[in-house]
Amino acid sequence: MISSTIEQQLELARMAAQDGRFWDAVDIYTEILSRTDPQTSDATVKNTRLTSLKDRGDLLSELGEQVAALAAYEQYYLEAGTSQHAVEALVLIGNRSRGLGQYGRSLTACQEALDLSMALNYTPGRAKALAGLGGTQLLQGDVNLAASYLNQANALFEQLHDSHGQAQSNNQIGIAYARTGHFHKAIQAFEKSLRLARELNRRSGLVSVLNNLGECYQILHATEQALACHQEGLALAEAGNFRLLEADLCRNLGLDLAQQQKWDESQVYLQRASNIAQEIQAPEIHFHTLYALARLALAREDMSGQAYAHTLLAAAEPGQSRWHQANGLYVLGRFEQMMGNSATAEELWQRAIFLAHETENRALLWQLHAALATIARQPNLAAVHNRIAAEVIQQIVEPFTDQALKETFLSSPAVTAVLNQLPNER
Repeated sequence: MISSTIEQQLELARMAAQDGRFWDAVDIYTEILSRTDPQTSDATVKNTRLTSLKDRGDLLSELGEQVAALAAYEQYYLEAGTSQHAVEALVLIGNRSRGLGQYGRSLTACQEALDLSMALNYTPGRAKALAGLGGTQLLQGDVNLAASYLNQANALFEQLHDSHGQAQSNNQIGIAYARTGHFHKAIQAFEKSLRLARELNRRSGLVSVLNNLGECYQILHATEQALACHQEGLALAEAGNFRLLEADLCRNLGLDLAQQQKWDESQVYLQRASNIAQEIQAPEIHFHTLYALARLALAREDMSGQAYAHTLLAAAEPGQSRWHQANGLYVLGRFEQMMGNSATAEELWQRAIFLAHETENRALLWQLHAALATIARQPNLAAVHNRIAAEVIQQIVEPFTDQALKETFLSSPAVTAVLNQLPNER
């Protein structure tokens, strides 16, 4: 009788989640767990608990309750033993630890999942573990290793005909390409992920890829396309109460609006992103938002924004995030330049160039060389920096088959300022 009632509750929870009533589903799963014994010997009850722990954790993750989600996954692991469930739990622990900025723990958990999945000959778990390792290496700045893991994962997902896994891995592969300035390949990966996400009708996955695809357009100054993606994504995130994604979409919308010089609207969205990121303990989004706030302050010639750059550098240091350190050094150098401290700006930008090379961050690299050209004491040195910046820009746009998108980027003011310094070119 008890098992029958629990199974009915489990079905109610699933129906609530399908209908978008995520907190109702969380409450039902919580009730199931409170009414059942973690030490049960009843196989049906045990499986119901494992399902409830995982699904409850997944919902909490999507709702932005990262700490609570991690606790659910840790309990899932404790009750799973050394089974395939344990592999799933370890991957989830790794993914959620990554979201909380705990990169070392994330790598350890995903590596344990990979080792256990290979011992069990459990291919789905192996694919998810490889994807988890790739996602964490991506945030730590080792893009080549990340891409290797993610491509291995995607091949296994294709072998398994796992569309959901393919959607997620293509989304991550797109991020890897975007981080190294291969925007043509990034957009292709995001478009594939977007198609799969729409077919699967998995709303959080759809929101995530809309956010990432829009960010590619934003970096290429295709602002209207970026806005279309980000506005659709934010509407879906708000409807689903996906707080984590809502925060990052607000950040991107703030940057889109800044490109249109809508400074006040931009500030509102960026502040909203900052508030949510801190509230839900999402350090990665918080770091990106600090950088965005600093960029907005620079555009407005607001020196108080220098505090955002200092905060970013101080916050990124403990996790040794080279990507965020490079961003922080770049914007701090821009503030020093505004104050007339060219020597300090040059020192900061030289440090940032080293990190940008390490992380293959081409989008930042050309901006750093362009900035150094503006403060070079000798015309020949300025010409060298301009030429390097132009070469990186050409590397970015060379593979593009979308001529309209290519021209949009090349005609953006910052890019034009570089290319116009080259005699007899474009």
